[in-house]
Amino acid sequence: MIIIFSGPSGVGKSTIINNLSNDFNFYFSTSHTTRPQRESEIEGKDYYFISEEEFNSMISNDEFLEYERYGSYYYGTSKKELERDDFIVLDLEVNGATKLLTSNDSYIGIFIDIDDNVLIERLNERGHDDQFIEERMNLAKEQRQSMGNFDYIIKNIDLKLNINELEMKNFKCVDIDGNLKISSQDIQEELFGKINCALVFEIITSILPSVPSVN
Repeated sequence: MIIIFSGPSGVGKSTIINNLSNDFNFYFSTSHTTRPQRESEIEGKDYYFISEEEFNSMISNDEFLEYERYGSYYYGTSKKELERDDFIVLDLEVNGATKLLTSNDSYIGIFIDIDDNVLIERLNERGHDDQFIEERMNLAKEQRQSMGNFDYIIKNIDLKLNINELEMKNFKCVDIDGNLKISSQDIQEELFGKINCALVFEIITSILPSVPSVN
């Protein structure tokens, strides 16, 4: 089983995946990138940090299943990362995720999103300037046009609640046709295989309320 998480930058995909690891035994596919390593990031866990020269060499050797240039840096998924008979989870940029989903019907795509005002607030909290935020919001608008390629859309409706006050009604999970996949009346509706909406909701209620996104 291969599950691909994607969505605009800043919606909390990494937090969701990290929390999933508390309940499920899966292999997280680590992408390659040419962007600088952040202080909190771990080589081989968050990304494989390589030079642009090394990245181009991997392209020439046809080592990537997909790759994209995002801003000034490259991101790519090595073919070796999926050569496993495991439950595999990927966190990909929208274009890369779309490429994989349209190339293989067995992959499950989950698009994570949040409301614009919440995303803007998060970007402000990170200290980004107005120009950067405008660029990110324009990109998010563009990325949402690809939601139709995903199997499920998970959207956080309200983050401004104390974690102890969160209730099922504050979240919704729909499939691409807009059909409700979870509600307070039916919390056991399956999202896919080992994971269902009820479990994803439990993950959300276990993370900080300031982290936007998932169910």
